[in-house]
Amino acid sequence: MTLRNRSMAAVFLLAAATAHAGGADYRFDTVHTQVFFAVSHLGFSHPNGRMHVKSGFFHFDPDDWSSARVDALVDVASLDMGDGAWNDKLRSSEFFATDRYPTARFVSTSVEKTGDRAATVHGKLTLHGVARPLDLTVTFNRAGIHPYSLHYVAGFSATATLKRSQFGMDRLLPDVGDEVSVRIEAEGLRDGNAAVQAQRPDEEH
Repeated sequence: MTLRNRSMAAVFLLAAATAHAGGADYRFDTVHTQVFFAVSHLGFSHPNGRMHVKSGFFHFDPDDWSSARVDALVDVASLDMGDGAWNDKLRSSEFFATDRYPTARFVSTSVEKTGDRAATVHGKLTLHGVARPLDLTVTFNRAGIHPYSLHYVAGFSATATLKRSQFGMDRLLPDVGDEVSVRIEAEGLRDGNAAVQAQRPDEEH
């Protein structure tokens, strides 16, 4: 790349970064956004599974965290425990009943900043046909121009804890633990149409 081209590229990236400053809507990058969960197995171990985020968006302004919003649709049927038989068991009516409840949804109600790059996101999780309050402990990782796609990207990590019995899943308690630890890794691509897309019915996602 010539010096002139390098200079033009630098100017372009600087202009793009400046243009994307402030609050914006981001659609989830479903390749790089995943939900991990762990639960006790007879106290011997805490096996991990994962699910994909099917669709959704978040709004984020680094200068005004109180304006942040999240609406995420999770593909429960995508759950993977690393074993086909165990996957089928968890998808069955004994646990997640994914034939009736193939997705879960988290919608934020408020965001409370707790540190320079940290916040508590208060919201409601609808899982297995039951809606319950859930708080996410969130860390803002970074935002900026993706060096390959040139999209403006924002990324976060989050954790939460819930009790599956509160969502009507009490099969094999207490051998399979009640408390579920959740970890989320999320990336979003700036998209002015992201919030509109998230409001469509599940079957349109």
